[in-house]
Amino acid sequence: MSMIKSPWSGRLVLVLFLSAVSPIPSLIASEKTNELAFGTYTDFRSSAKEFQELFKLIRLTLRHNAVSFQGKTGTVQGFAAGTAYPQIWLRDASTIIPASRFLYETPFLRSWLEEHLAFQKDDGSVEDWIDSRGKSDKNTTETDQETSAVHAAAQITQIAGPSWLETTIRGETVLSRLEKALESVLRQRFDKAHGLITGAHTADWGDVDIEDPDQNAIYVDQKTHWTCDIYDQSQFCGAAEDLSWMLSACGRPDRSKFWKEQASLVRKNAERWLWQNDKGFYRVHVHLDSLGHDFDEDAMFAMGGNAEAILSGLAAEDRCRRIIETALAKQKEFSMSTISGSLLPPYPKGFFKHPMMDQPFEYQNGGQWDWFGGKIVYAMFEHGFSRVAKDKLLEIARKNIANKGLYEWDSPAGQGRGSAFYSGSAGSLAKALFEGYFGFKIAKDFLSLEPKLGEDRAAAHVYVPVSGLFAAYDYQWDGKKRP
Repeated sequence: MSMIKSPWSGRLVLVLFLSAVSPIPSLIASEKTNELAFGTYTDFRSSAKEFQELFKLIRLTLRHNAVSFQGKTGTVQGFAAGTAYPQIWLRDASTIIPASRFLYETPFLRSWLEEHLAFQKDDGSVEDWIDSRGKSDKNTTETDQETSAVHAAAQITQIAGPSWLETTIRGETVLSRLEKALESVLRQRFDKAHGLITGAHTADWGDVDIEDPDQNAIYVDQKTHWTCDIYDQSQFCGAAEDLSWMLSACGRPDRSKFWKEQASLVRKNAERWLWQNDKGFYRVHVHLDSLGHDFDEDAMFAMGGNAEAILSGLAAEDRCRRIIETALAKQKEFSMSTISGSLLPPYPKGFFKHPMMDQPFEYQNGGQWDWFGGKIVYAMFEHGFSRVAKDKLLEIARKNIANKGLYEWDSPAGQGRGSAFYSGSAGSLAKALFEGYFGFKIAKDFLSLEPKLGEDRAAAHVYVPVSGLFAAYDYQWDGKKRP
């Protein structure tokens, strides 16, 4: 099944769209027919030359981080998070899939997740990272490991089909382990008074708490201040919907209904406790203890949680537009070189004890993160901001071209900081590029095309090694039909 759709209906000439394992004749002849034929590659040409350079950096990042080792489940293939993070991290690996799906074979798509599930605890919780030595650990300040595992599985299922979910890992199916993982969140990280998921007081989606000046900052202890934040609600809402869909696809309607109800509950309570109608975005979090601040924490725009609120379906359409408008306004207000500013305004100097976070606009405390900048750009493409989305993606591309790489984070002016070859950035930017700008939406039995190219000239060819599907088109603006 395939579908062609354009937000500029009647203003463009669409040359070709293909979806097959073997070549089929073109709908309209192309100037370069070889680019429209079946091929086991993903590449494109665009009049926006910066996007081609950005794609080179995405490919280079994944190539640099690709790993292979023997684990509990056999040969494990996947991607390290970056030069400073040689392990396979769950949240990062889940974010990588929109890029890796077009460039790598099946083992890189799923073997790493199967290995992660082999490390699952008896209580259903999963680890943050695993490595080639058989070691693992978890940053317990966060509550996104289990939800990231479910979201990764849903992406894999969309590409490979639901039969994969019946794969057995140490006596239990993948689907069973995923449900146990999300159940552990409800048991261990749920506040009944608010009806919301809990996590430690960090900066938005971050893993560094406000009390410790050392490595202890990533672990929950007796000093931990607990909150219910928008990032965790968004992650859980999306994961519960994903799990509901996977259970339905495997013929388990009762459990599917249960998880859809959990998503609805969290969505409703997030609207009650976290949405700020006067500000047009969700607050960072609500506090679950008596901790107070001498500054207006509710004025902080948390890019990660708000971007995820859009992409997870937690935010209604009118909320999505207001969040995007806020992101654009905050970039201008704080003179950030791109839309990727992660927490604006940041926490004040000395609020965090850890030296990586004790200054404003440093690391997770207001630095620029393309991991989430790419997500908000994709949200713009999907919610009626396509022209500005292209401009913002170009800003990010130019910054990374100047830096000659995808860094973990950047200063407000755009200088690269932290880990080089950062896979999370590669995944989010690939999603904005291929699903947003070029408009490729590809699943195992469904392909649709929703280009957001405007007046650009482009030819694109994508191939999904796992399924053997490909799609290609040659696109040009029909200026004569412009009103």
